[in-house]
Amino acid sequence: ELSLSQKPPQSMPIAVDKKGVPLDSGFPPVPVTVLIPAFQTVMLTIGTGISYAVYKFGGQQALIDSKISFISQQQLGWAYAGLFLFKLCTFVLLINSAVARKETRIQAPDQHVYKAFNAPDSQGYVLMESEGAMGKFNRAQRGHGNYMEMLPSTVAAFLLAAYVFPFPSFVVLGLIVASRVFYALAYTKDPKERASFGAL
Repeated sequence: ELSLSQKPPQSMPIAVDKKGVPLDSGFPPVPVTVLIPAFQTVMLTIGTGISYAVYKFGGQQALIDSKISFISQQQLGWAYAGLFLFKLCTFVLLINSAVARKETRIQAPDQHVYKAFNAPDSQGYVLMESEGAMGKFNRAQRGHGNYMEMLPSTVAAFLLAAYVFPFPSFVVLGLIVASRVFYALAYTKDPKERASFGAL
């Protein structure tokens, strides 16, 4: 049994099952376990390339070498390694969550699926409102929530990177801040538009 769920005017109606769950997960056909690592690898490669270019051609190689030497002498490399472990944990949990989301076809901004106690099978699940002002409110909240979720690791990464590359780190942080603002605004308008600004 299928039905159509009316979305805001900028979105096309989507087909849902009798429980109200979309028939399409919204994910591309590529397996999540391939898609996310590939994307992260591309981003890591770009970041590493920019860092090397700044080091090699930024005119401050001696200063950077002295800072790296200080980090090594004080055994502060473990702080950087620890941040990497946190990022690795986040990466694994992200894949786990995305696999479950794709399997259940629960689309953003829904984070949970609720069922009324002792409800008959014919009753749909309780999901977030996605239409009108209430839908925009829910997506605005998720946009803010996404920002708060990435804030601690971003601040930690910025502080550690800024010691070695202060100005480039500031520039990158500015790009991240701008992307998160546009991300939240686009997400509020339509969940499909958030991907344009979510990469950073």
